[in-house]
Amino acid sequence: MTQDAVTAVVDRYRRFSEDEAPGRSAVYANWAERVADDTAVAAALARIPETRRQPPLVFAVMRLLGAPLDDVDAWASWVTAHADAIVEECGRRSVQTNEPLRCAALLPALALIEGPIALLEVGVSAGLCLYPDRYSYRYHREEIVAVDPVDGPSRVVLDSDLQGHPDLHMPQIVWRAGIDLSPLDARRAQDRDWLTGLVWPGERRGVSNASRGRSTSRRPTRLCSSRATAPRPSPRSPPRLRPGRPWS
Repeated sequence: MTQDAVTAVVDRYRRFSEDEAPGRSAVYANWAERVADDTAVAAALARIPETRRQPPLVFAVMRLLGAPLDDVDAWASWVTAHADAIVEECGRRSVQTNEPLRCAALLPALALIEGPIALLEVGVSAGLCLYPDRYSYRYHREEIVAVDPVDGPSRVVLDSDLQGHPDLHMPQIVWRAGIDLSPLDARRAQDRDWLTGLVWPGERRGVSNASRGRSTSRRPTRLCSSRATAPRPSPRSPPRLRPGRPWS
């Protein structure tokens, strides 16, 4: 750790406290401000590898490890006391926020594609965005436009504002898979805890969407641990899309 690393942490967390956290999470705004003002806390975080120091990742790791939320003084003491564990956990984690609401922006584009569709997501996390055809949507403009799965409304309802009058309907997805450096499994309790921890404190809708989206994703899906840019021989021929025999 160098003084330059400490200065970089102070500058980064100051920007986060002033420009990014306000209006989204009072807890994260207070934590980031304390990092910028507390040399001991900043020095602890400067030990984290530079590529793992982003505030949303570091703060999510702290919550996973049991950091106190309500008292910023107690939190600062906790950080310095648990610095080794924070550094170790941040070194093996990455931001893998998985927000099903992103599907509301994707649906109008997918509706333009004449199916069947093979859906491949790079940076898939737990695969919650691989199921745009299994969520219900309520688009708000002059009136509410409802779009539901072909087998009926989903328990996951995604609300979004809408401009214009695109043709909205469910895409025909017959194959889906994802690639991630470290894919998460929504069936595993520890992976579910990490997904929940990535939602900023105060963003209740994000917690609700992630929680309900996980129940939708608990079906077999191909999630591959790999780097998307790395050459890798295919173990078999690409899938053939055969209407009437969906693999989804």
